[in-house]
Amino acid sequence: MRSISGYIFKAALLLMVVPSAGGQDTLRIYGPRIGLDVARFVHYFTDPAEKGAGLSLDFEICPNLFPVFEAGYSSMSDAIDQARYASGGSYARLGFDYNVLPLKDRSVHHSITAGLRYAGSLFSHSAENITIPDDYWGDLVIDSYENSLKGHWLELVGGVQAEVLPNLFLGWSVRYKILLNPGMDPRVTPLLIPGYGRGTEERGFGITYSIAYKIPLVKR
Repeated sequence: MRSISGYIFKAALLLMVVPSAGGQDTLRIYGPRIGLDVARFVHYFTDPAEKGAGLSLDFEICPNLFPVFEAGYSSMSDAIDQARYASGGSYARLGFDYNVLPLKDRSVHHSITAGLRYAGSLFSHSAENITIPDDYWGDLVIDSYENSLKGHWLELVGGVQAEVLPNLFLGWSVRYKILLNPGMDPRVTPLLIPGYGRGTEERGFGITYSIAYKIPLVKR
């Protein structure tokens, strides 16, 4: 009887210990992840130079699904022939990413994502000494021109995020952009739509490189 009681006690103790250890191994950390797009700083050294910054915020609300909000600003100025041009303003993107990387271990937070964004920009652009060609009435020379615009577009996004230290991530993304209102200014096509790129292109690609930190709020 003592032998049987001893086996029952040991078996019960083992059942209590094993789930506990397994639970610790499968804990997953949830919390908002804040990122900085460091690729924006490369544009400071391009010609023409483009100044700006971009931030992102995402949160894993359920396994593999991340709602995403991104915002930033950018500006540029350039001299083209005898004309001078400037553009600048802010932008925002809202959408989601889905992690297609299978989760073999819930405590691992690496991801390979596919996602979608709807984006918009509020900006202004101006030009001086600009010539607008017209074969019928003749070229129109404008001493100065300024307009406030709204641009909006869609983005198809694919990216990678790697957790290099606890809660610290490095990643990159490739974006295919579709401009929804290319004729936003019929007189002067914007050379820069903040967050999108050249307004002369109705389709385009973009790349981001990010460093992000996840604020660990919940483990479960």
